[in-house]
Amino acid sequence: MSTPYTIADVGCYVDGSRGIYAVDRIVEIAIEHGMAEPEPCSDHEHAATGDASDYAGCEFAGEIEDECDEHMNAHHAVDGALWGSEQGDWGLWPVEEE
Repeated sequence: MSTPYTIADVGCYVDGSRGIYAVDRIVEIAIEHGMAEPEPCSDHEHAATGDASDYAGCEFAGEIEDECDEHMNAHHAVDGALWGSEQGDWGLWPVEEE
């Protein structure tokens, strides 16, 4: 599968100011790029957040985000960059050489 992204596309795709709701947009992007939809939160978890978000407030939201990172890096890899979180924002970030 060819990738539509290049090193010129590095940057923020989901702003961390979304807080716990950022995971919903991250999942949406990954699904748009071919990832299978993860299981949504249980009704109990929805009651705790008081909203209709599928993933915000999930006990396993971090693992869901990790699945999205893995999918994007496996299927939409960019030489010199990785999909994931950086200082609270999510996107395609350049790899820092040490």
